[in-house]
Amino acid sequence: MNTPYPDFLEKHLTEKDITALKERESIHTYQFNNITFVRLSQEYKCYPRGTVFYDKGIIPGYPKIMRILHLANGINRYFKNKFYVEEKVDGYNVRVAAISGTPIAFTRGGFICPFTTDRIHDLIDINFFNEYPEHIICCEVVGPGSPYNTEIIPYIDEDVVLFVFDLLNEKGNHLPVEERYRIFERFNIQQIRRWGPFNVSGSTSDVDAVKNIILELDRDGREGIVIKPVSDGKPVKYVTLSSCLRDLQATTHLITELPAGFFTQRILRAVFFCHEFGIPFSSEYLISSAKALYLIPEDTLRAVAEGESVKEFFDIKVRNKNTVDELIQHLNRSGVRTQLVSVEKSGDYYRAKFYRIYIKGTRELRHRLMGKGFFD
Repeated sequence: MNTPYPDFLEKHLTEKDITALKERESIHTYQFNNITFVRLSQEYKCYPRGTVFYDKGIIPGYPKIMRILHLANGINRYFKNKFYVEEKVDGYNVRVAAISGTPIAFTRGGFICPFTTDRIHDLIDINFFNEYPEHIICCEVVGPGSPYNTEIIPYIDEDVVLFVFDLLNEKGNHLPVEERYRIFERFNIQQIRRWGPFNVSGSTSDVDAVKNIILELDRDGREGIVIKPVSDGKPVKYVTLSSCLRDLQATTHLITELPAGFFTQRILRAVFFCHEFGIPFSSEYLISSAKALYLIPEDTLRAVAEGESVKEFFDIKVRNKNTVDELIQHLNRSGVRTQLVSVEKSGDYYRAKFYRIYIKGTRELRHRLMGKGFFD
């Protein structure tokens, strides 16, 4: 084919497909460990965003999961047979695959995550890949020491933790939940917490049980749940009231960086939660929300007015010093300027401190402070 892309793409995409993807600027080539990878930055036909092609096969992108805002009605609408409830945890999504015998972690967007790849031996038993060399582990990495999230996770104190929530076989198909549970239990690989099985047929008791689970998670400051069918059907997700507030508290310093819909969605989710569960908005919740929506952006604006930039600070540990440089390069490729502060040896690890500068958000605030007008 008359393209600069590797020949192995011919196994998966036509020349017409590649031309269309090039025109959309949705196809990107990169190398890691002398292996060429091609990722999709947008969904295309049957391939989700983040799909990665290489000479031996495909790392399928992880599909979007539908969200419901009314828990009971959503369960009754989408589930007719047995299902499990799995906890939804607030971290970052990666897929781990053995490429030429080396476990590599891929981000949701199809990049290789240097941090997770560096720490993968700390997080899972990689002997799993001796028995399942072509399977792909789908997981969430959560906790302090994350290079992507600064939100405080109340139930994890120190280092990052990996929770598995899905498993793809050699054909890229999702394994049934109960089979996946059994496989990871054999390898003692930590899975997302789960409840069930439940069944909605002919009874409301199981729906009530799920509602009690979400109330318990809300009291504990957890994010929410993903409901997964045992056989046919697709999963849905639902979040707690407390996670909506925590999201606002963690992100409103980026109010000019993130789309407005990010914030309105959190408010809407909270309103639906309280409506369904008959929970009045307490003064404490309203005050906390107001502080998140007004006082945190006010602090950010004051800092920019004094010449600072909108920043987030991170403190991570890695096994290999080179990983720090690779991570900084990876973050900069994602469009956020990153400044390394320090790297120090700490036992068997290297501790790195850095911060991310949000150029767009900083520029937006500075322009408004200068009196520049805009159309909205």
